[in-house]
Amino acid sequence: MSEPTDPNIQPTYQPPPPAPGYGAMPPAPAYGGYGAMPPAEYGQPVAVGPAPSSVVTAVRLMFVAAALGLVSLIVAFSTKSTLRADIAKKNPNFDSAKLNTAVNVAIGAGVVFGIIFVVLFILLALQVRKGKNWARVVTWVITGLGIISALASLGQTVAAASRVVSLVSGLLDIGIVVLLMQKTSNAFFKPRRN
Repeated sequence: MSEPTDPNIQPTYQPPPPAPGYGAMPPAPAYGGYGAMPPAEYGQPVAVGPAPSSVVTAVRLMFVAAALGLVSLIVAFSTKSTLRADIAKKNPNFDSAKLNTAVNVAIGAGVVFGIIFVVLFILLALQVRKGKNWARVVTWVITGLGIISALASLGQTVAAASRVVSLVSGLLDIGIVVLLMQKTSNAFFKPRRN
């Protein structure tokens, strides 16, 4: 059996000796918390140089596409009668009040989404100009959808002005994608490290 221990005597803890080949642990900081993290020596971002001409041109095309988005809003207002006739043709049971509501909702939704698109595309262009790779990827996605939309407009019955705006927008989107995929653009968007 073990010897009885005196409950008033506390055992003292002795840390084990350091393993062979290793030094003792550094002393704990005086304030009782963890020490400060040492400064990072590697991986600091390097300042981005001037954007290559392919990126500058792509950003300009993005601004033109945003302006074309505003033009498409004006075209939507000017082709309201065509939209009205199209909705009436597809929904012959709509009375005048329902038809007016459908036309106004369609134009209102187009205006809201159009304004949001214009603002976000301008902000995206500014980030592309700064060399943000995430902005380039988002631009590819949005312009890819724009290209698909322009191709889809060929099979739709829309006003001629809307079709022209859509096709010009699709061509701008193709130009933006091509410019942002060039070798000089790829080098500009690569992460830079010391």
